[in-house]
Amino acid sequence: MEKMLIINGSPRDNGVSAELINQVKKYFIDCEIKQYDTYKMAPAPCTDCRYCEYHNGCSNKDLDFFFYDFEQADYILFFSPIYNNFFPAPLKAIIDRFQRYYSARFKRGANPPIEKHRKVGVVIVSGSNARQCADYMNATLKQAFTVLNGDVCARYYIPDTDSGAYTFNLVELEKFVHQLKR
Repeated sequence: MEKMLIINGSPRDNGVSAELINQVKKYFIDCEIKQYDTYKMAPAPCTDCRYCEYHNGCSNKDLDFFFYDFEQADYILFFSPIYNNFFPAPLKAIIDRFQRYYSARFKRGANPPIEKHRKVGVVIVSGSNARQCADYMNATLKQAFTVLNGDVCARYYIPDTDSGAYTFNLVELEKFVHQLKR
């Protein structure tokens, strides 16, 4: 059975990101799905202690279970609002903690640092029209996954959620799912 890891960057249990997670899950009923909510995880930031330059893993053990699931996943899906033109702080802390894999690759020679190749999807929502920010966030993950043995192959963006006038576009949602599954 394939494994899917959902990373929810929103603090809201019933917000737009949560609704999108529920919609996407319906298309992957044949997968084992694990979901991590970054605000509940409260990840410690990377402090550049350099432990990962010499050891596998991180000196901070708060994300060990997460990173185990991260390495095992066939699909990784990020769901995030835009906060101050980027990912919310807890999700940004997790992205910064990918340093353990960059050190594995570039300091310790593990190529790739994660054996399993994964397909990655990015769902971004914003209160206003912030497409340029969403593009930058997507580009950040694309760059990260060139080292993390993943292909950011699907993206879905919903602007203007603060106005309440947004709509879920079923065609775009199904396009997003199709890009992941092909």
